[in-house]
Amino acid sequence: MLTPQDFSEFAQQRRSTRDFLNKPVELETIKDILTDGMTAPSWSNTRPFVVAIAQGEQRDRISKKLVARLNESKDLPGMGSKPDYTHEIPYPAGLVERSMRVGKGIYETLGIDRSDSKARFSFLERNYEFFGAPAALFFFTHKGLDQFGTLDLGLFMEAAMLSAQTRGLGTCAQGYLGNYPDIIREEFEVGDEYALVCGMSLGYPSEHAINTWKAERLPIDELLLQPKS
Repeated sequence: MLTPQDFSEFAQQRRSTRDFLNKPVELETIKDILTDGMTAPSWSNTRPFVVAIAQGEQRDRISKKLVARLNESKDLPGMGSKPDYTHEIPYPAGLVERSMRVGKGIYETLGIDRSDSKARFSFLERNYEFFGAPAALFFFTHKGLDQFGTLDLGLFMEAAMLSAQTRGLGTCAQGYLGNYPDIIREEFEVGDEYALVCGMSLGYPSEHAINTWKAERLPIDELLLQPKS
């Protein structure tokens, strides 16, 4: 039986992978991982989400389209981007500092100077190349359940990511992959009642230095509310 310590150690090992080996992942393995994801709870067991899996030629075609769209909008931020879901830009006060620490850690690990806009943009492109991963997943939620659908999706994704980890696979959940839903809809049969939330790169981690970088884990006391006096 898995002990609390075993689980804590295993859960702490989960990190976002940002460079992958050129090694394919069997479709059945991906389906097994997503099946494990279904162990997560869901609002009235409705499972208000659908998943698209891109591999091989389709994966490459989607990547090229995403990179091309990004480059078209390079000088006009936001051009050609009509995401189904977005977040406030800039980040709200109190959260922006956490986001900035992540960016700082990633760029320092990669040796990219803050002023090197070309190198920073090249790394942004890597999001749409799925960081070299052989498989890309795209997640949609039903519009009818609003925030409850995205909550269920997050639980599903976390369970799937932990399942992938047991198989020696790395994952990277990416909000960037939700920026151009029209490109993804061109490739898959998905109803208008579903909205693209985000994507995930999936594959075997490489030994690139970026995979050694670890984002901070906030101490839980920072997130606990204090009772009113």
